[in-house]
Amino acid sequence: GYVGGIGQIRGISQVVQAMGLVQSGARLQLAGKFNEPAVEAAAHADKGWQRVDALGFVGREDVRDILSRCVGGLVTFLPSPNHIDAQPNKMFEYMSAGVPVIGSNFPLWQQIIEGNQCGLCVNPLDPKAIAGAIDYLVNHPAEAEKMGRNGKKAVQEKYNWGIEERKLLEFYKSLIG
Repeated sequence: GYVGGIGQIRGISQVVQAMGLVQSGARLQLAGKFNEPAVEAAAHADKGWQRVDALGFVGREDVRDILSRCVGGLVTFLPSPNHIDAQPNKMFEYMSAGVPVIGSNFPLWQQIIEGNQCGLCVNPLDPKAIAGAIDYLVNHPAEAEKMGRNGKKAVQEKYNWGIEERKLLEFYKSLIG
């Protein structure tokens, strides 16, 4: 599944191409709106588009429902300074929904995804690698489920505001001394 703004820099072209290469019969649940008409037209023209369920804009409730049916959540953003050093909400959204993440192989993202064993990292420019990761999750359901649980646990224990708040308060206390 993929939920969010759909554009070139977020790797949509490679994801749609990957859908044309998957062996497992998986379909892409694509939630969100395209923000570039030319990119949308190219996506529609690609043979992978036949395996895409374009859901358009969906509300919060529907997102949970969609993710509950997905074998993985895609964040294969293309390398750009904005992405490489960012921690995208989308990644944590997938993790908190208990969905394995297929993410770009940026060092920080690898640390989060592979470090918590909650998904797979791929070269976001390589549709074959993206397709391989999708097929891997489909063909290894027990492992995929375990990755989903690991992601949920990581969000509960590490990546949440309560924990960040405690760290911040400790830091303030140390400053006040």
